[in-house]
Amino acid sequence: MKVFIVGKYNTFTNALIKKLHKENDVVYVLTGDKYYGKKPHNVFEQYTFSYSSDSITEVLDSVQPDVILFTGAYDSNFQWFNIRNESMHYLSGLINIILSAENHNVKNFIYLSSHQVYNNHSESLISTDAKTTANDYIGIAIAQGEDLCRHFTETTDLDIHVLRVDNLYKTPENLEDATDVCSRLCLEAAKKGTVTINENLTFSMINLSDAVFGIYDFIHGKDFEHFIYHLSTSEAITELEIAEIIRSVDSSVIIKDDTVGGKQKIILDKTNFLNEFHLKIFHSYEKTIPEIYKYIKRNKKKFQTTAERKKVSDNKLINRLRALFQAMLPFIENCILFIPVFMINNRTVGSQYFEKLDFFLLYVLLFAGVYGTKQAIFSATLSVIGYFFRQLYNRTGMEVLIDYNTYLWIAQLFIVAMSVGRLRDSTKTISYDKDEEINFLSSQLEDLVDINESNNRIKNIYQNRILDYDDSLVKIYGITSELDSLEAGAVLFYAADIIGRILGTEDVAIYQIANGDYCRLFSATSKQAKSLGKSVKYSAMTEMMEAINNKQVYINKTMHEDYPMMASAIYRSNEPIELIMLWGLPFENMTVYHCNLLTVLGYMIYNSVERADRYLDALSNRRFIAGTRLLTKDAFEELHNTYQDAMEKGFTEFIILSASSRYAMTYEQWSQKLSSKLRFSDYLGIDNQNRICILLTNSNIKDAQFIVQRFAEMDIICTPV
Repeated sequence: MKVFIVGKYNTFTNALIKKLHKENDVVYVLTGDKYYGKKPHNVFEQYTFSYSSDSITEVLDSVQPDVILFTGAYDSNFQWFNIRNESMHYLSGLINIILSAENHNVKNFIYLSSHQVYNNHSESLISTDAKTTANDYIGIAIAQGEDLCRHFTETTDLDIHVLRVDNLYKTPENLEDATDVCSRLCLEAAKKGTVTINENLTFSMINLSDAVFGIYDFIHGKDFEHFIYHLSTSEAITELEIAEIIRSVDSSVIIKDDTVGGKQKIILDKTNFLNEFHLKIFHSYEKTIPEIYKYIKRNKKKFQTTAERKKVSDNKLINRLRALFQAMLPFIENCILFIPVFMINNRTVGSQYFEKLDFFLLYVLLFAGVYGTKQAIFSATLSVIGYFFRQLYNRTGMEVLIDYNTYLWIAQLFIVAMSVGRLRDSTKTISYDKDEEINFLSSQLEDLVDINESNNRIKNIYQNRILDYDDSLVKIYGITSELDSLEAGAVLFYAADIIGRILGTEDVAIYQIANGDYCRLFSATSKQAKSLGKSVKYSAMTEMMEAINNKQVYINKTMHEDYPMMASAIYRSNEPIELIMLWGLPFENMTVYHCNLLTVLGYMIYNSVERADRYLDALSNRRFIAGTRLLTKDAFEELHNTYQDAMEKGFTEFIILSASSRYAMTYEQWSQKLSSKLRFSDYLGIDNQNRICILLTNSNIKDAQFIVQRFAEMDIICTPV
């Protein structure tokens, strides 16, 4: 599905994009004209145009999205500092995008609203049809956006729906992101050690992660019964309770009561949303709020205001002195090192070993090689001063000045200093240029990688479309042919293997529902697939059965170890009769496409089973001894061979018991007595030696002991064949 998101990147938008990308949806983003950053990895393409731009039509013409999500109340492009201008841009942008969507026949348009459209106290939960009561400019603008959407829904063919998100709270990334009540209180507690609360405010909150899952399901909804939906936990909480949770983590936090005004309770009713979509709340207040507080406390620097940052670096004099000291440090080092060099030079004068060694020249070479031309000239100047000072020990100043050797030595010193200093500066410049070129090429390489990834995504999308188009009929024909070629009673055995091959897993189990609480294992492809056991109380697996009863494919998003990774059902008269459970499923195969594929496979298996059952029913007068459950010799032998072949392939296990009694009984009596103690999935028949036999499905010798003991109490002796 192509999802076109209208909104600036922020914590909420990024989480939603990540979820959509993980589910193999193609995400396009209209960021507004204030974004200048790079395109995130999970976004297929981004557009930096104003919402009211004429280019929106061309963008939608290029994208052709299946759904447009206008983030509205959660769009950080609108800071609402200048209420009048922001409201004008907000509504004009919304109108322009709706009109463009209508022109391009977009299937679905979703407008994200919030609790801000309500301001009046309500003792009961606020239903979706309750009239908005916003009395602040932001809430009024958001409510006007809802009215616009309602107007276009009633007057055009565009399918628009409003989703109100109730007090979205999250772990903020920075100060600008700390906009919700929970983040604000946690931030105040972390920075000031106090929490100022208004005890009269009662509301409910929903965590970002839970909201993203709900919005994802809403985006992929097909038949909407209502225009407005509420995404909420509907679990009441007050600022005092939030503060108490924070204090349970940090006992030093002080709670300051600043309660003003009358009581105000605003909690949105989530009933309509739950009736049509799946919403599971994984993040409780008690668990999530302490995590948010700890994160903010660990990363206080991220949440500093501009004034707080200025305080740290406000002393300009200190900064200037620090910069001056750093600039003067090489000169100070030069002067300090000159003193020992001068002293050593004085000591070596007249020495037969060191007289030829020029320490001033070595000193100049050292600073020329380390610091460059400037320090080389400075060290050479100090050396000249030191040289003159030393010569004045034995000669007059005039003698030193008229000695041409003095000028030769000075020329030699400065030539060496400038040459070596120049060489060092050139080397450093070359090194800087090289590093800059490396950085430039690295940035280009990153751009090429992004371009390559984008091209690969495009290639894979169109490749999958071509494969799905070319292969879909062939794949369906192959599966149908394979199911039709199976023996009448063997469809469900091999169906597990077919499902595993199509969905890419070796762990598939099929359970037959025995009654309202338990299901019995019929076929499994691996030891892992049998991990739940031969008999499962499926009614206790509420999370899975909730999805299956709604004719949806269950996905184990919480990685619950007692649940399969994916599950579906085969239905008869809208009631599940077999449960299909998958383990060991690759993460990339837990997508909407694979859910739909599993649903199609379930229908195909059901059709094959029904066809096989009709065939067996038509032959019932030939397969069963009249008036009994006893299979004839040929039918029982065929059933035996089917189970034997399935057991050899590891799909199931079975055991056959031979039944005998000291009392003579007719076939009708045998059938009546044995059937009363057997499961619905077990079989009775006559083998080729004219013995009354029982075939126990999914059983071994150990399991058979219970049956043997049960029939022994009825004077019937059962022995394994």
